Amino acid sequence: MSLDSRGEKARVFFALWPDAANAARLHAIAQQWHRSLGGRVTREDTLHATLVFIGDIALDRLQSLLDLAEGIQTPSFDIDFDAGGCWKHNRIAYLGMRQLPEALQNLHFELAARVGAAGFEIEKRPFSPHITLIRKAACGNATTENPINKNPAEPVTWTVRDFVLVKSSIGANGSRYEQIGRWPLLEDKPTS
Repeated sequence: MSLDSRGEKARVFFALWPDAANAARLHAIAQQWHRSLGGRVTREDTLHATLVFIGDIALDRLQSLLDLAEGIQTPSFDIDFDAGGCWKHNRIAYLGMRQLPEALQNLHFELAARVGAAGFEIEKRPFSPHITLIRKAACGNATTENPINKNPAEPVTWTVRDFVLVKSSIGANGSRYEQIGRWPLLEDKPTS
């Protein structure tokens, strides 16, 4: 991909991307919920948790985002997606977190600060990491019998070893995501 395309725009965000095994587990939960909630299940290969949403930027500014992510020195950490929910206002069924790990909060804060200092506008709403499992869900069906009100059999847990910069485009089949940068975290997780 050329980063010199003048005048063209890209929709971009930093994210955590699950490995194949965890993406499959998340997709299985989405398919289970879909039986009750309907809607459109998120494709397995696009499941992610957004760290910092930036939005539309000129393509010639992508390199500065790639550069600012280079110096992040955060140790790897574990995350647990263990709380289901459904937002009625936008009809999204998601898997979120009961407790936000301090390391995740720190990674989000550092990225957001760097992105802001580089002159990019970022989303202003509070950081609430989640993975969108279903769009156009019938959230009004969230009764006590609905699987979204029950915890998944186990939390979907993984060790975050890297983060990515993603370029998104919308087509007839939904969003298409292209990872345009990946940065490893430090190997030694902090001990509890």
